[in-house]
Amino acid sequence: MSESNQFRIAFLLCVSLFLWASRVVGQPTPVAPLDSSPSPSPTPAVFSQQTLADLKRLQQAALNSDYAYRQVAHLANNIGPRLSGSAQAAKAVEYVANELKTIGCEVQLEKVMVPHWTRGEETAALVQFPGQANNTTQKIVLCALGASIAVPVNGITAEVVTVKTFDELKAMPRDKVASKIVLFNYPFDKRIAAEGRGGAAYEQAVLYRGGGPVAAARRGHGGGCRSHRRSSPTRAGEDEIDSHTAATARCREL
Repeated sequence: MSESNQFRIAFLLCVSLFLWASRVVGQPTPVAPLDSSPSPSPTPAVFSQQTLADLKRLQQAALNSDYAYRQVAHLANNIGPRLSGSAQAAKAVEYVANELKTIGCEVQLEKVMVPHWTRGEETAALVQFPGQANNTTQKIVLCALGASIAVPVNGITAEVVTVKTFDELKAMPRDKVASKIVLFNYPFDKRIAAEGRGGAAYEQAVLYRGGGPVAAARRGHGGGCRSHRRSSPTRAGEDEIDSHTAATARCREL
């Protein structure tokens, strides 16, 4: 088998493992009991020199090929979002299986039970803000994270409180946060990203997307959302709503 096909098999197997792992998110993971015995001796070498050399050649073949990029592009652009239990997730499994079969692998698919979340219709608008014309609102374009819990059927209407960090939120008196919509306006560090450390910049900012609602809920608020500077969901044109500017938003998800 050529190195190119070996690389393709390795890449598709990695994708298959990723798809399988996404199906079992949320299942309890057994934890081994703590072992008070002395530390074991060093693990002997697992791979032979020949295997290591083969892996090195596969790595070089991957670096010299755009195969992985083309596969990822097809999964992302053609098939689209692949939430657990979605039609796109099933299509991705079928696609990877067919690609493996095309290069000579024997493939067997199995039915499994997975958690499933269906996206509703998200709407939001600023209903009271400085400079507002009579009988107008400002539409907010937003997208709920997967597995988000919906607000009540009639939505929520509350004042928006803007903070940049978790520490800033914690420092605020509870009565200034209670029953409010909390907006995390954390700036994405473009300087770090420009230095080639985009992953590090993303890791700093993504904390507020994943942990923002929980942190805000602990302060007794009515809702929570996350934003990076220059992409604020409470923007009106190119203007941002400052943390000291009062605004009221209405959010709804059906």
